[in-house]
Amino acid sequence: MKHWGRSCGAAALLAMTACSGGGGTHDDGGSGTAPPAGPDPAQRHILFVGDSFTHGRYQPVRQYNSGGKDTPAGGSALVVDENYGQGGARAESSETGPFGGIPGIFAEFAHERGLDYDVHIEAISSTSLQANYAAASDVIADAKWNAVVLQELSPRPLAEALTGSTQSNPSNFCAAVSTIEHGVHAVAPAAAIYLYETWPRADWAQALAGDPSAAGFAAAYASALASIGDAYHDVYYRAAALDGNIAAVAPAGEAWSRAWSEGVANPDPYAGSAPGPLLWYGIEAANDPKIGAPDYHHPGAAGAYLSALVLFGQVAGIDVRVLGSGESAAASLGLSGTLAVQLQQVAWETVTQENMAPRTSTADPCVATH
Repeated sequence: MKHWGRSCGAAALLAMTACSGGGGTHDDGGSGTAPPAGPDPAQRHILFVGDSFTHGRYQPVRQYNSGGKDTPAGGSALVVDENYGQGGARAESSETGPFGGIPGIFAEFAHERGLDYDVHIEAISSTSLQANYAAASDVIADAKWNAVVLQELSPRPLAEALTGSTQSNPSNFCAAVSTIEHGVHAVAPAAAIYLYETWPRADWAQALAGDPSAAGFAAAYASALASIGDAYHDVYYRAAALDGNIAAVAPAGEAWSRAWSEGVANPDPYAGSAPGPLLWYGIEAANDPKIGAPDYHHPGAAGAYLSALVLFGQVAGIDVRVLGSGESAAASLGLSGTLAVQLQQVAWETVTQENMAPRTSTADPCVATH
């Protein structure tokens, strides 16, 4: 049973219309009680392309399930780091590899479900999709891939007014998606290409909202976080629609927003008192690499886990609720069984209730350059 696409299909992406109840073919029709899937003889070769939002930057996420080998025999959960030991633009320095990251969590899920995935990562810190492709086009445009997942440098898809970053360039993001899609499909016509939509950054929302000690900050911060999330939604789905040959968007950022709205996670590290963990990485004694101030944009263990759940649900077509409270990646990352189940529910809701319709203006976000 191969799950590479979405029931919505390219026509729905092109139309940018609402699509709910998708998520591929699920194990159990939504009951969450299906027995584990049997072994699948068809090995699936999947590549994750991105930056530190894919490899996770910090331990224990960064090297989780790393050290894999090409074409593993029968369902290995270890990830092949395509850039490990490379020099130049692909060198790994302060964030030492080999990387496993969010693809490593994905691989663990597949292994638990009896799916034979050969998982690879090509992630360069602080690097756009355009620069990734320039540095590793021979890796990305390889005939062996059944699926390729693309994650863009966080400021690139958004307007500079939201990010405060000169790296913002939505039209460049959309063009890079098209360039990579054409490159992959030239050598692997049947490969399914997914866009990994990331999450609103707390540091940007705080900059837009102002002084956390000021009156009205909490409301301004929540509004800014929502605006950033809506902008990500619009540009990722528009890039997919404009290209026309993208299998689906994996809306991880929207799962983060749902976790906040449902009280599963805390959206405000500055002035909030909401229950649940932060999904971003804070400052901790065990930070590797060390940091001198809280990092409120990279994924912490809970955020990485939730993102991997969305990717697995969208790409593999699995109802992630079947993973349950005893899921091994959650335990390895220090997450409780209760939190794992809550995040699985959030991810399942996000994928199956996906709505592609634009959330903001009718302006085309792929036209904007800053």
